[in-house]
Amino acid sequence: MKRLNDRAFNLLQTEIRRCLGANGIGQVQAELALRRLEKLRQQTGSPVMESELQAAISDLIPQANPKVFSQAAKINRPASKFWARLKFGTALLVLGAGTVGVANLPIPGIRNVVLKEAPFLLAPTHMSMHHHYRSAIALIEQADQLVNQATAFEDHEFGAEKVKAAQTHLDQLPVSLLEDPEDYCNAAGCSFTTNEFRVARQTVARMEAKLFQEKNAQTRFEQSNQRLAESIRMIDNGALGNDRARALADWRSAIDALDQLPKTTLAGRLAQNKITALERDFRAIVGSNPKN
Repeated sequence: MKRLNDRAFNLLQTEIRRCLGANGIGQVQAELALRRLEKLRQQTGSPVMESELQAAISDLIPQANPKVFSQAAKINRPASKFWARLKFGTALLVLGAGTVGVANLPIPGIRNVVLKEAPFLLAPTHMSMHHHYRSAIALIEQADQLVNQATAFEDHEFGAEKVKAAQTHLDQLPVSLLEDPEDYCNAAGCSFTTNEFRVARQTVARMEAKLFQEKNAQTRFEQSNQRLAESIRMIDNGALGNDRARALADWRSAIDALDQLPKTTLAGRLAQNKITALERDFRAIVGSNPKN
């Protein structure tokens, strides 16, 4: 190992030239100082200490900044074994992370080779797939209760959030499971069957379709209720003539609209519970069978 490394030499050389440029020393003094430093740089052995650097230069260049000797001595010290090992370890970690990342790319050709030569590198893929599938299943079960056994429209809103979250997790699972399940699971090590994955996707799709139907029925339910409320208000306020006839017609139309809502939807079931009372009140108002 050189006694004076290049970084320390360059720092001292810069200081010598600064002093030379300030006309504090002559060219001969600068040359002699540089030769001494060059000699130290050619020697091998223990690193030059601060005191040695001062002795080599101060007699020729007394104007040199003392702090420069301290800085030069500091950067002339060899890196400690700890830091060297730390850098080496960091490099290994970065290289290892890159290798694992490549090994877990969703490319069957790569994964087949990795599975054969170093299957332990696929651990991140196994863990990720297991996490996303199990999370999706838990959310699907929660959504099923909210969507298919709803007692209020708010249940559908919460259910829609669960369905969306479940779909997000399923989207993290490769479609290759469905396209080429045997090869993919041989390479990736699935913790669930291809059929389970397919059923989960189909269940989410069915609940999305049901939520769409439920939302449409809810909108129609709410619109009919608004028409009913307005009709009843007009009748209660004593509407006469054409206004009364129009209010009764809207009342009848709203009842019919409620009766036409799909009975399989929550809105349809809630509507059926209201229709009997609405029919009774309507007959009481018109004094005859509302169907006529």
